[in-house]
Amino acid sequence: MESIQPEVLRSAIKEVWIRALTEVQPDVLNALVKARAEETNPRGQQYLDILIENAKKAKENRIVICQDTGVPTFFVKTSLSFPFTGDIRAEFDGALRDLTKKEFPMRPMVVHPLTRKDRGDNTAANVPLIHVELDNSIDYMEIKAMPKGAGCGTWSTLQIFPPHVGIEGVKKFVVDSVLRAGSNPCPPLIVGVGIGGPLEEVARLATEATARPIDQRHPEADIAQLEEELRAALNMSQIGPMGMGGDTTALAVNIEYSGTHRPWMPVAVNINCWPGRKAVCRIYKDGTVKQMRKEDSHV
Repeated sequence: MESIQPEVLRSAIKEVWIRALTEVQPDVLNALVKARAEETNPRGQQYLDILIENAKKAKENRIVICQDTGVPTFFVKTSLSFPFTGDIRAEFDGALRDLTKKEFPMRPMVVHPLTRKDRGDNTAANVPLIHVELDNSIDYMEIKAMPKGAGCGTWSTLQIFPPHVGIEGVKKFVVDSVLRAGSNPCPPLIVGVGIGGPLEEVARLATEATARPIDQRHPEADIAQLEEELRAALNMSQIGPMGMGGDTTALAVNIEYSGTHRPWMPVAVNINCWPGRKAVCRIYKDGTVKQMRKEDSHV
């Protein structure tokens, strides 16, 4: 079996990243349309109309949905036998560098955390962020692109609770986090909640939760029920679209969890703005690249 060529990987990364910046995925667009049909506040209706039109124009014209293109973040799933022997990090770095410098109208948003120095190409130490999951049951490399902007990301929260706070404590923390954010993250929101694990895992869970299709509830019934309870509670806030009032503050609440240490219960809330920016592609062992769409069941 021949090795996947570096240019195949780099090209796939570029396209999935552009799609994440320019295409509101069908699960989110359908939720916006549904919210518009159910919205009772005239101001909320007006702003939902604007967001839906923005989504359509961005895709038609292949331009960014939002000028804050964020920190390039990727979730990669593959097997140990996947036939790529090159430098994966180099291809991700190169893809972002090519796009920012030459190929796509995208602001350089990434800087050194202390000196604030900017390479001008959306790369930095450990950026793009690449989270890798190994799965030997698959015969492809899946790349999930997620731009993480500051407009909504600033309002994400994390706290390690004692276990006795229980589910009610989790609910309060999630609701308080969104109320504290108010209009700042550009609602209606997609709220990712991570529960359990140690510090670094709970933040990752909350981040990846925002990428799950918002029309798919958690497979465990009690978690799915909690997701719906939280969404209903957040929509009672009447923060509304873009904070202008209305019935639609959250399009979805997605929860992921992990086992944790006995003495604590970490909870993280990752707040995503209204377009819920994400896109997925797969590279197969024969070099075929498929940009995944809604009709693919996992997207």
